[in-house]
Amino acid sequence: MRRNLLWLGGIALAYGALASGPNLWRRVFPAAFDFSEIPGLPGFRRIGQGAVSAGSPVLIGLDAGAPAPPRAAPGELRADLCAHLFGGAIGTGAVPVAYFSDVRCSYCRVLTPLVHERSSGAAASIRLAWHELPLLGESSVLAARAALAAGFQGAGPAIHARLAATRLVPTQAALVRLAEDIGIDGARLVADMAAPRVDRQLAVSLGLAGLFGFPGTPALVVGRTAVLGRIEAGDLDRLIALEAAEAATAPCA
Repeated sequence: MRRNLLWLGGIALAYGALASGPNLWRRVFPAAFDFSEIPGLPGFRRIGQGAVSAGSPVLIGLDAGAPAPPRAAPGELRADLCAHLFGGAIGTGAVPVAYFSDVRCSYCRVLTPLVHERSSGAAASIRLAWHELPLLGESSVLAARAALAAGFQGAGPAIHARLAATRLVPTQAALVRLAEDIGIDGARLVADMAAPRVDRQLAVSLGLAGLFGFPGTPALVVGRTAVLGRIEAGDLDRLIALEAAEAATAPCA
């Protein structure tokens, strides 16, 4: 009798999922990930593309007519790929995640809170390495520089979040006011935006995006798996759990 009830309950659940549309069906019965190898990056793989905010692959991060920004050389990045990609997120016991985001990317505003939730608190399931990847014009580049410069004062995520919440083009005066509003030195922020280490961080992130084939944002590398575009919360959790289970054989273990 109990077995029959369970069987009938399963039928009812499946029928309800079908009746409620494909999104609920995918949540109840998620499809297996469809992995493919990434050429030139042994041990890494990718899954299908979601919605992205795409920049120009030729003039990535700058307006039309501007010279392409410098990017770190592929050979240099491959020589110490894990350190460039994940930094201090390796060897912590949690799944390392590299997150590539643009302040102006609308889809990033959906994914960023999901990533932060999973990297915060005592029960954090991931360790996050953030990569500013400004693809959407000069305002994106300026905002990325501000976020990286604010990071030298421990306020990178705060500046990024504040800039992402507005559609206003950040000016130098506005950035000074914003810095002082969150309690950091505005004059130092502006000076640090032109620092060589900001140029270096942008070049490394841009070079990594090229290696992994990221023409847009958001993009993630979760352990060994690259994800371009939006990913649903449930799928992100499944991928994190899978990467945790396979951590011993990951290329950046």
